[in-house]
Amino acid sequence: MSEFFSRFVQILGRGKKGSRPLTAEEAQMAMTMMLQGEAAPEQIGAFWMLIRIREETVEETVGFTRAVRAFLKVQNLAPSKVDIDWPAYAGKRNELPWFLLAALTLADAGYKVVMHGHSFKGEDRIYVDEIVKSLGLPYVPKTEAGRVNSYLQHHNFLYVPLEVVNQCLAQMMDLKLSLGLRSPVNTVVRMMNPFQAAHSVHGVFHKGYDDLHAHSCLQLNDPSVLIFRGGNGEAEVNPEREVTLAKVKNSRLHWQQWHRIEQEHTRNKSNLSLRRMIEHWTGESSDPFGEKAVLQTLASVLGLIHDQDDQIYCLNLAQELWSERQRDYLRYGKAI
Repeated sequence: MSEFFSRFVQILGRGKKGSRPLTAEEAQMAMTMMLQGEAAPEQIGAFWMLIRIREETVEETVGFTRAVRAFLKVQNLAPSKVDIDWPAYAGKRNELPWFLLAALTLADAGYKVVMHGHSFKGEDRIYVDEIVKSLGLPYVPKTEAGRVNSYLQHHNFLYVPLEVVNQCLAQMMDLKLSLGLRSPVNTVVRMMNPFQAAHSVHGVFHKGYDDLHAHSCLQLNDPSVLIFRGGNGEAEVNPEREVTLAKVKNSRLHWQQWHRIEQEHTRNKSNLSLRRMIEHWTGESSDPFGEKAVLQTLASVLGLIHDQDDQIYCLNLAQELWSERQRDYLRYGKAI
């Protein structure tokens, strides 16, 4: 039990009149202590749940993220150049994770894409790590945590579980299993960009979290970030709805609205077979929902990379990359 860490719990839990949010400096110090094992499990649980009740502030998010980035930088996980950081922590409930095909298309075009995530067994969701393993895509197991850079040198796409990025963060995520609630750690792992990629793509679910991410990225001086409310909270544009994209680029925040490109409901939540994704990639069939979800998601990321806002222009770029993909990649399990 840390007496020093208890002061952070006291700041958060003194009641309506006595409590207050943490400053960025306090949040950074608290997160650093947790990562260094200087807080007891019950202190960590109380800390996150007190913030969960009112939701994290921009200042707290900035402090937590700075601490995690500083901690991971010392570990020097990935000195190799990474183009796109793609957090994938939400899981899909009523459709397949089509955003994976968008990421693979970018990797096939030569971009280094690192996807990282965490899953909870027993939940009625499809987590992308299950699909990655089923397809035989590059995946770093816990036993080979020290070989992340070696994997990056040989593959343009790579999936890294959170426990490989940092075991302490994975344990904090797993508090959901004992406390029954997700914690602000869900925001931190999306924000952390553990491999210092040039661009980062954040999918969020709840209203207001896109704004939280965007203003936190501004304070952190992040060079290039795309944030939007995606399918079930993943970084996947739902083609059946309009989407508001937030871009943080060159110390500026820019919001834009993209029109929906699917006018009918084509989701097929009664058929979540992986075969749908494979056949759509190989061209054996064209999935009505998957086609537009992949293209719209791909277009949004290309818009970030090329600093373009025009939806039609970005969709044309996406269509060009999609049409040039290696169609036998998923059929034969070739490594990008």
